[in-house]
Amino acid sequence: RIFMDNKIEKVLPHNLEAEINLLASLLIDSKIFDDLIEQKIGIADFYDERNQAIFYGIEELKKEAKPVDLITLTEMLKKLNIYEKAGGASYISSILDRVPTSANAKYYAEIVKAKSMARDLIRISQDILAKSLDPSTNIKDLIDESEKKIFDINQDLYTTSISHIRDAITEEFKKIMANKSRKMGTYSGVPSGFTNLDELTDGFQNSELIVIAARPSMGKTTFALNIATNAAFLGKRVGFFSSEMNISHLIRRMLCSEARVSQERVLKNIYTKQEEDFLVKAAEKLYEVTIVFDDTPNIPILELRSKARKMAKDYKIELLIIDYLQLLTVGDEISKSTPRHEQIAYISRSLKSLARQLNIPVIALAQLNRNVETRGEDSPPKMSDLKDSGSIEQDADIIIFIHKDKEKTEGEKEEDAAKKDVDIRVITVGKNRNGPQGSFKMLFHKKFTRFEGITKDSFVE
Repeated sequence: RIFMDNKIEKVLPHNLEAEINLLASLLIDSKIFDDLIEQKIGIADFYDERNQAIFYGIEELKKEAKPVDLITLTEMLKKLNIYEKAGGASYISSILDRVPTSANAKYYAEIVKAKSMARDLIRISQDILAKSLDPSTNIKDLIDESEKKIFDINQDLYTTSISHIRDAITEEFKKIMANKSRKMGTYSGVPSGFTNLDELTDGFQNSELIVIAARPSMGKTTFALNIATNAAFLGKRVGFFSSEMNISHLIRRMLCSEARVSQERVLKNIYTKQEEDFLVKAAEKLYEVTIVFDDTPNIPILELRSKARKMAKDYKIELLIIDYLQLLTVGDEISKSTPRHEQIAYISRSLKSLARQLNIPVIALAQLNRNVETRGEDSPPKMSDLKDSGSIEQDADIIIFIHKDKEKTEGEKEEDAAKKDVDIRVITVGKNRNGPQGSFKMLFHKKFTRFEGITKDSFVE
């Protein structure tokens, strides 16, 4: 029971008729108990204490693979010492008189679940109200906690259904046929704009967690920003979280990259009129795309998930990029004393879960540990080099490494590279859950933060 502002006592939402009819349906046909799993009906969803006890008794009978009827239920309730709590003989026997068929069980279950969720929302709201009135409450933490609780309730509306192979194969064959009609050079997922990478991944697929990992100064952020702009120019809507750089720095990088103008020259205000024209054209081009930024430093994972859902709702984002994973933090859901590798494991699982919930690709940048350097400057990275947690390797669908080319350029080519302020980077797809692995080389233009493919016109062969 609850009290409203006018002090009138209100009864929490419930429907006793639906509860009793659902229990009667179970006694008529216990096979429908398995169907309730999809609707996530549990003991706590029943409002009446007697109905909770009866459902618990039925649940125990099903666990022991015993038949469910009036006699077996009575014996189980007595065994559990909840027979009187369940209303005794008169109440239990009266249930069977309620409905002649179990055909409407799913409908009754929907009503019971809806009322249960309404009660949960009221309890959460009362808790929020009480904590909001407490002057010692950290409001930011309260908002995160409240949203998580409401989100957990919302999850009860969704569950993965069991599918027969006939249905699944029909859907999959439709996808295969749709892919057959695709134009050459197009991909089933969100394109990165880098042909060699897209050929390996077929674009970044919905629900995938993609990790781009490297040591510092290898170009992770540049690579991610290039992917963001490339995807946006191809009509995709992109969300970008940066805990390392503010929006001003990110935008400057994007402008200089697209205009092919040196960042240093822009900062020192020594760019030419022609370069200014290039910057104006780049700005006009970027002005027309949809890229949404958030630059909250050390953002808690719950806050990030909340903002990502808002991006998805308000801007319909089709790709989410996070720079970078190890800068994310945990809130009160995990103790601050929890080892960092366990915190990172929690964050990694949360990002994978977010990709599935939003049904879009999520790209997370990650730092590699120093093991790469101890093996030698040009040693290619390994999965074990992912910093802080091996769970990143487990959760990620695709892992992409960026590292230096171990084959040194020689003679004129090396001099040209120095003059052009260009390095060669090797892009390695070290893990690809649904496709091939492979490596390819790219040019990294450091002065205007841009990755480009190597062509016959490049300074390398």
